[in-house]
Amino acid sequence: MAYKHRKSIKTGKKDLINTEIRKKLGVTQAQLAAIFNVSRTYITLAESGKRNLHSSSNLLLTNIYLQFHELETGKQASYRSLETRLLLNAEYKKILPGMKTQEQDCRYKIKQLKKDMEKMKERARDTEHAIIVFTTAINNLQENDKPGNKNNMQVRGLNLLKQQAYDNLLTCWEPEQAKLHGKIEAMAGEARALRRYRIKVMKEHNPFKK
Repeated sequence: MAYKHRKSIKTGKKDLINTEIRKKLGVTQAQLAAIFNVSRTYITLAESGKRNLHSSSNLLLTNIYLQFHELETGKQASYRSLETRLLLNAEYKKILPGMKTQEQDCRYKIKQLKKDMEKMKERARDTEHAIIVFTTAINNLQENDKPGNKNNMQVRGLNLLKQQAYDNLLTCWEPEQAKLHGKIEAMAGEARALRRYRIKVMKEHNPFKK
C-alpha cells in the first residue's frame, strides 16, 4: 500500500512510539542500519531525534511505521495475503498430523492416570482398614494382658505395622489424590485445546484441500 509523504505519526511521544513499533515489527537497530547503510549508532541517534535519516529512507520508514500503527489501531483493515495463506497452509500440513497424535497421546495418558487414581483410592481404603485392624488388635492385646503373658513383643510388632500403614496412607490420601486429579484435568484441557484448534484450522483454512 502506497502512502503520500507524511512527516511522522502524530504523537507527543514520537521517538518512543517509533521505537516500540520497530520492536513490534521484530526489527533490530542493527537490521535497520544494514538496510539503510548507516551505523547502528546512527539509528539510535535517529530514534532519539538527534539525527535524521536520508529523506527517501525516512519516507520508507515513516510509511512502514504509519501502516503498522493504522493496522494496530484499526484504521486500516487487516488481511492475510495469498502468499501468507499458502505458506501457513504448507506449515499446517506439517503440524496438524502431529497435533492429532499429541491429542491421542493425551487421551491415552488420561486413561492411565484415571486407572492410577482408582488404584490410589483403593490403596487409601485398604490402608485405613489396616490401621483399624492393627489398632483393634493392639487394644485387645493390651486389654487381655495378664502377668506372665508375652504380649509386649506382639504389641510392638503391631505398632510398627500400624506406623507403616500411616506412612503408606500419606502417599495416597486426599491431597495426593487431588494432585493426580489436577494432572488429569490439565491433560484433558490440553487434549481439548488441541482438538479445538485442529478443527478450527480445518474449517477456516482446509490446508489438505486439493
